[in-house]
Amino acid sequence: MNYQFHWNGWVQICALIPWLYILPSFHVICKIFYVYLTSNWSRPEPGLNQHVFLVISLSQLTVFVFFFFDWCMHRLPSTGLFTSWCASNEPNHFLKFIFMAAYYTNYSAMIFPFLMPVVRLIVVSFPRSHFKINAILLRFGVPFIWIYPIFFTFFLIPAVGVCRQMSSPYPLGAVHIYYAQSLFGMRNSFFYLYNTIVWLVLSILANLALFLKVAQARAKLISFQKGSQSYKAELSLSITTVVMILFYVINGGFIIMYIQYYGTSSYFTFLVVAKAFANDLQTCVVPWIFYLTHPVFKKKAVSSDMVFSTSSFKRRIINN
Repeated sequence: MNYQFHWNGWVQICALIPWLYILPSFHVICKIFYVYLTSNWSRPEPGLNQHVFLVISLSQLTVFVFFFFDWCMHRLPSTGLFTSWCASNEPNHFLKFIFMAAYYTNYSAMIFPFLMPVVRLIVVSFPRSHFKINAILLRFGVPFIWIYPIFFTFFLIPAVGVCRQMSSPYPLGAVHIYYAQSLFGMRNSFFYLYNTIVWLVLSILANLALFLKVAQARAKLISFQKGSQSYKAELSLSITTVVMILFYVINGGFIIMYIQYYGTSSYFTFLVVAKAFANDLQTCVVPWIFYLTHPVFKKKAVSSDMVFSTSSFKRRIINN
């Protein structure tokens, strides 16, 4: 209860560093979402698809919310800022809410790397009716994404949140938020591991099917310009989708080691520190890759399209 908080430790620095790259990344996420909100989807443009932008916008906003609650669950309390408060209060539902919200948004974020290639696969497979099919898919798919995590977090509803001391190399007073008294004594670790494996396999299969379909479509074309807007947009989406899968690999590997080695070695705690920064890749790398590679965000590309459209219009006028 008498723990004294200090600002100059390495734990405090590790808690502050992420905001240096998370805030610029959130700005990029807002730019992506802004394109979705302001684009004229009734007018077809090369490389622009309404449903693809909706999926990636929702995906990155969900991942950012997950980062925030995960930061409140691990990095913020590890600084010791709330250690005295935790020691002075009984286990409560407020702390449980932080833990539950972190995993709720985490389960939701797992589905998007599978949904992204599925939406693109429908575009390639059904070029004339893809808009109608994807509209139906997302009409039911998006609500499902928000309902699905309840099936794996319901046992936390009667639980209470607690603060647990973190082991070495964390100093005395560094805590993290956990839960106790869950329904039927159920644990989150195995639910999380099974979900990670299932969605990882489904995402890989969906991407393989997409790449095969795209390869077949390209083989039927007489000429394929790698400098075209459509090609650049397709390449950008492919890179983005593959990077999103890394999220499964990082979290799946961590949860396996958590089940096997937690509490048996202090070296595991070093992995906890590394895993937090590795998770930030999903929040930062994916939106930046999409933003830097997709032609819709490049002013030169937009200008070129306007010049091309104007020139084509002038030629049509002259010819008529």
